[in-house]
Amino acid sequence: MQHLYISYPPDDNELAHRLVDDLQAAGYAVFVDAVSALGSMAWAAETRRAIQTCGAMVMILSLADRRRIGIRHEGVLARRRGKPVYVLTRSPGDLPRYLSGATVLDFSSSYDAALKRLLDALPAAGSLLSDPALSLRRRRRLARRSRHHTRRRRIMWGAGLLAMLALCLLLGLLFGLIPV
Repeated sequence: MQHLYISYPPDDNELAHRLVDDLQAAGYAVFVDAVSALGSMAWAAETRRAIQTCGAMVMILSLADRRRIGIRHEGVLARRRGKPVYVLTRSPGDLPRYLSGATVLDFSSSYDAALKRLLDALPAAGSLLSDPALSLRRRRRLARRSRHHTRRRRIMWGAGLLAMLALCLLLGLLFGLIPV
């Protein structure tokens, strides 16, 4: 089942988790990154995977957050993947270019009214079961890319092991541990 990806700044943690609870109560599967440190390699890999498999993205933004690196990273990934983006604004202002075409919902007033507008705008939870944007051709391309990445990783590990073995032999010869 596809999920909704929730992107939020750290200072909106309480609102984000309240939103997660309400979306789950409405029948949506929700992904929210609550483990990895922002900007770490684990965070980048985790967000990339989650955005690639999500059905839609919900971003919570205030005027100060619109230039944050993590939010920009997530917004750009979602746009590249053709994912629908729903922006919940906490203050008025222009959206960055990477969010052009996103559905914008005002979340500065009553939470309950804003949640109702979001639920009306989102696709039905059942429609997120399949991703029509991910065509067969695109799936094959992603599978090829994944196999290529795995092959490259194996080659790098093999080269690293051979280099370590060569270094051990050289040190063994140098210190006389291996007779010539």
